[in-house]
Amino acid sequence: MAKVKVITFSEIGEGEVKKVTAEGKDIAVFKLDGQIYATSNTCTHEGCFLDENSEVRGDVIECTCHGSQFDIKTGEVLLAPAIEPLETFKVEVVGEEIMVEV
Repeated sequence: MAKVKVITFSEIGEGEVKKVTAEGKDIAVFKLDGQIYATSNTCTHEGCFLDENSEVRGDVIECTCHGSQFDIKTGEVLLAPAIEPLETFKVEVVGEEIMVEV
């Protein structure tokens, strides 16, 4: 596994989701209460892109295509129709740089 710099801390606002690509994977990066989290960017139900079709409420992301909800911190499915969790990625903030392990 490699740690890859994806964006800087100031490039993402509180409660936002931002799509990045690392090692060929589309990743959704979130800032929640000043902490950074990363999941796969594709809803596991029907493949909608979370950076384009979602609402973030607290630590939950809802895919607005069909209503699936996921825990941003764990990837766990909180509300169907999705049944598979989101993939999560280990994140490290080094100074201003956000590094994701892929």
